[in-house]
Amino acid sequence: MQVVLLALTAASPALGQHSERLRTAAFFEQYRFAPGYVVRSMSELTIPVALEVALGRRASLVLSTGYASVDLTSADTVQLADQQVEGTLDTEMRLNLELIPGRLVTFLSGALPTGQQTVAEEELSVLVALTNDAIGFATASLGTGGSAGTGFSAAFPIGRFAVGAAATALYSLPYQPVLSQTGDLRPGSELRLRMGLEGPLAARTYLRVAGSIAARQKDQVGGVTAHGVGHRAIGYLTLEQGMGPALVSLYAFNVYRGTPQLEPTVLGAAILPRGNLLAGGVNVAVSLNPATSLTPRVEYRLSTAAPSLEEPGLLRSGAVLRAGADLRRRLGRDRALVIQGDLVRGDALQGTTFYNVTGFRSAVQLEIIP
Repeated sequence: MQVVLLALTAASPALGQHSERLRTAAFFEQYRFAPGYVVRSMSELTIPVALEVALGRRASLVLSTGYASVDLTSADTVQLADQQVEGTLDTEMRLNLELIPGRLVTFLSGALPTGQQTVAEEELSVLVALTNDAIGFATASLGTGGSAGTGFSAAFPIGRFAVGAAATALYSLPYQPVLSQTGDLRPGSELRLRMGLEGPLAARTYLRVAGSIAARQKDQVGGVTAHGVGHRAIGYLTLEQGMGPALVSLYAFNVYRGTPQLEPTVLGAAILPRGNLLAGGVNVAVSLNPATSLTPRVEYRLSTAAPSLEEPGLLRSGAVLRAGADLRRRLGRDRALVIQGDLVRGDALQGTTFYNVTGFRSAVQLEIIP
């Protein structure tokens, strides 16, 4: 889950929006683990940049890239040395073309391998911390071999509700994730289908429901079929309720991996077991004045995973409670500044033992809309 790019660019093109936008941010997060865990602490700095440019009345181009740095402090430097990995992120591009105004958009996407895609083998020992989806690092991958994709999104009204549908096909290019490996990793092609429904339930009550199914071919390592993402199912629900000057949002989402997942991470490719991530939370947006709003929030995440390839059940692998707030301030007509802070507390599984984890995430985001 890449929190940074999702925060800067929408996952699918918004129908009917063509304004030029420049967004950048600086995310810093640090997590400390209880004694006995292989890692004492991990921190990550991410600086993403996203630019959206209108190309006439019906087309727009979105570009995004950035920089990330990860620092690891080992609990036992004899077994694992302190490490640092840094570099640029892949450059992602999306060309949106509005075929029917407000109703149908098609797009072409691509990722240039400008990020760091190959690491040393000794750095792979920290993947157990980076791939913990309960913690959810802002950036999970510095780079891959690049990709190309296409798809469409559509929306149409049904009474006072709107129904949306989208389909995306993605082809990934091969790359070498680890220096010591002789064969390239070729991620499997992916097809993703998504549907959603949204609309008002009452004068100040709004409902959004969405679900997607993703199917990906098995990955290949050195020409040999290996583990792949396989089938994934994602569901999302949010309910917004206006209360005086505040807007209360309740949400929940669930991500299910049907097969083991070969996932690119900041420090190489890691095999994640079949598993499930369930999360829910609440945020309250309060208008302090016409230019300033404050949004406190709380979120709980529970991660479960299969203990082995042979066992059918899922066991608890970690849980995290995250609490924080956003302060948003408009700076004139075309700029906005957002200051974010989160505190994190939970646990993570290593072997058969759960270890406490505490940490924080802070961020400063700037949006410019000419």
